[in-house]
Amino acid sequence: DLAVLLAAGWPVRRLAVFSIISALLGFVGVLTGTALGNQWATHSPWILTITAGVFLYVALADMMPEMLHGDAGSLSPPKRFLLQSLGLLIGGAIMLCIALFEDHIAVSLGE
Repeated sequence: DLAVLLAAGWPVRRLAVFSIISALLGFVGVLTGTALGNQWATHSPWILTITAGVFLYVALADMMPEMLHGDAGSLSPPKRFLLQSLGLLIGGAIMLCIALFEDHIAVSLGE
C-alpha cells in the first residue's frame, strides 16, 4: 500500500500518518477479535474466509491496474507477464503453505 500511495503522489508525511492510523486500527481489530473469539468460535472459519477474501480483493484491486497499465520499463510484454504471473503464484503458494502448516508452526513455537 505504501508503494501504491507514493506512486499516486501522496506526500511522505501524510503517508506516515495514515500508516500509523492503519496500524493502530489493526490493533483495535486484534483486540476486538480476541474479545469476541470465544463467543464466536463456531463461526470462526466463516469470519476468517470473509476476511481473507476482503484482503485479497483489496490487494488485487490495487495491483491489477498497475499490472495492466503501469510502466513496463525495458521489459518485453512476455517477460513482464512471466514475472507478474510468477509473483502472483509465489504469493499464492506462500499463503497455501501458511494455511496448511499453521498447526505445525504453532506447535513448534509452543503455542
